[in-house]
Amino acid sequence: MPTAPWRSLVGSYLLVQISDVHLTASGLLSPGVRPRDNLVSGLRLLEASGIRPDVLVLTGDLADTGDGACYDDLAGIITEAARSSGANVIYVPGNHDDRGAFRHHLLGGSGDGPVNQTHWRDGLRIIALDSTVPGEGYGALADQTLDYLTSELETTSPDGTVVALHHPPIGSPVEPLTQIRLREPERLRDAIAGSDVRIVVCGHNHHQALGMLGAVPVWVGPATAYQADTTSAQAIRGLPGAAFSRIDLSGDGVTVTVIPVRDRAGLVA
Repeated sequence: MPTAPWRSLVGSYLLVQISDVHLTASGLLSPGVRPRDNLVSGLRLLEASGIRPDVLVLTGDLADTGDGACYDDLAGIITEAARSSGANVIYVPGNHDDRGAFRHHLLGGSGDGPVNQTHWRDGLRIIALDSTVPGEGYGALADQTLDYLTSELETTSPDGTVVALHHPPIGSPVEPLTQIRLREPERLRDAIAGSDVRIVVCGHNHHQALGMLGAVPVWVGPATAYQADTTSAQAIRGLPGAAFSRIDLSGDGVTVTVIPVRDRAGLVA
């Protein structure tokens, strides 16, 4: 089994996770939020604060109904943001995304199979997995996807690996969200056990959470569209609010913090 090769890491990496953008053609989304404005405000905040990510990873539900024009709009916004920082950009599909439109508009490809990708930033490897099940809210990893992950992990990366997918392999205090999490999470746990995976990064829940999958930490990032009320145990209740996740990786480990997105009045978006 590979051991922690990142222990000899000389540099460090800064990832910014953007999740559950839910862009719409009208610009509006229940509960009365403007998801595009939230996204743009967050990116402006990063630039103004001097935060220069090495990687921007967008963990799914990027267009609320899989609309192609929304993907084009998103690509323009993110490309411009990445240009100023020199960041790599990784798009991961979610259950609200249309697999074909996602692949065509964001990746320049075609096909209807799982969208699995491997990206490199110097010695850091990011493996993006497609956990979507077309037509369903819950997630699952197809045999093809698990085979892809296992094959990639046969070779270690100098600074370790981040696995990104939309559906969390851990539960939520909001029971309906637990019902639509990643099914059979033990399959992912077994695939990454003993590997150089440093963290699993997910979205989907619209609230931040930290858990473990075997010996590997799992981070569930907040959404930019709106936040889920975690005091509402039996129903999904949306609240205004937007945030990014900052993920710092170094030889000492992984640190994750939340960056709230604020409007011009200083209030959380």
